Amino acid sequence: MKRRLENRSATLAYLERLRSMPQELKEEIKSWDEIVRSPYSYSFYSSKQKRWDHTPKQCFRVSNHWNFSSKKTRSKGIIHCRTNVPVKNHTYWTLAVFEKGIWKVLKSLPNC
Repeated sequence: MKRRLENRSATLAYLERLRSMPQELKEEIKSWDEIVRSPYSYSFYSSKQKRWDHTPKQCFRVSNHWNFSSKKTRSKGIIHCRTNVPVKNHTYWTLAVFEKGIWKVLKSLPNC
């Protein structure tokens, strides 16, 4: 994952413009020491160490999509952002933490 080179205030301003994300999850993101926005999608991470091929332990993610394959990996059957329980994509926002190679869902809320 390319790092989005934004300062914190620009990322928070972007976050506030997301009308579909519940305020509760926005407040969660604001509490993180580090906030990294994906340059590809509506996803936020709590670590600057996050890369497409590396996720640090105890990294948090808030997103509206999970358990997906990328164009590059579709034929290989690789699923990205795999969760420990099913989640509803695009109609819910989900908070999860990365533990033991999988995203452990902590909270899932419907779009506003």
